Amino acid sequence: MVSASEFLSALSLFTVIFLASLVSAGKADVQDLLDTDSTFGKRHSKGYCAMYDICGERSDGKVLNCPYSSPAVKPDDLFSAKIQSLCPTISGNVCCTEGQFDTLRTQVQQAIPFLVGCPACLRNFLNLFCELSCSPDQSLFINVTSISEVNGNLTVDGIDFYVTDTFGEWLYNSCKDVKFGTMNTRAIEFIGAGAKNFKEWFAFIGQKAPLGFPSSPYTIDFKLSIPESSRMELMNVSVYSCADTSLGCSCGDCPSSPACSNPEPPTPHKKDYCSIKIGHLKVN
Repeated sequence: MVSASEFLSALSLFTVIFLASLVSAGKADVQDLLDTDSTFGKRHSKGYCAMYDICGERSDGKVLNCPYSSPAVKPDDLFSAKIQSLCPTISGNVCCTEGQFDTLRTQVQQAIPFLVGCPACLRNFLNLFCELSCSPDQSLFINVTSISEVNGNLTVDGIDFYVTDTFGEWLYNSCKDVKFGTMNTRAIEFIGAGAKNFKEWFAFIGQKAPLGFPSSPYTIDFKLSIPESSRMELMNVSVYSCADTSLGCSCGDCPSSPACSNPEPPTPHKKDYCSIKIGHLKVN
């Protein structure tokens, strides 16, 4: 008689072989499979990851995540402190390894010189990618839609990222007028291809980068609504205005701020006079 452990081992092996056969046959789009529960755990639940760890890298060195649904993991104190330094909205368990986090930090550092002049814009931008990479509830708003095989390992090739339009609008509005250094050029020209609204910016961010180019190694399809009967939720982490008092920006980077659009009239300059007596004459 086959034991329960032997049966589960055989079932897990069958699942792996089945997934590998889909990939080798060129059927990378496995959304129907990835949308359902499986022996790897419930996929779209609070405290669960949609992808975890690094399972390969492209020929240009960009690393690729593993398409594994698993419970979020508790980091040690040192790793938790590292995460908090970049992603203060994320605490407790996480859906990223230290290697993934180091990759995230390296990638966002490329954008920091463009956005550092406006703290609110930079914080919103970082929060978007912190939630994507490490949120303990990642599976609620991230859905892996396609996978690929790299050196025998299954890797993420495409995801849906569910985000509220409020977050998108506030993110864009906080960044759209930010200037890049002394060039007096908008930063969005460099990091958003001159996007005119948040949907255009999301479309640019979500493009799968060609080999050797910066940006995401897999496709990110931003979604602003949830399908019917879905267990997904829209990501809606805190978002800040560029006029926020704690993360405020200069008027050059945030001309829409009330403090900039309605300046107080200047105080009239009072002339000072002095009297000089020359002989019998008094000159003012």
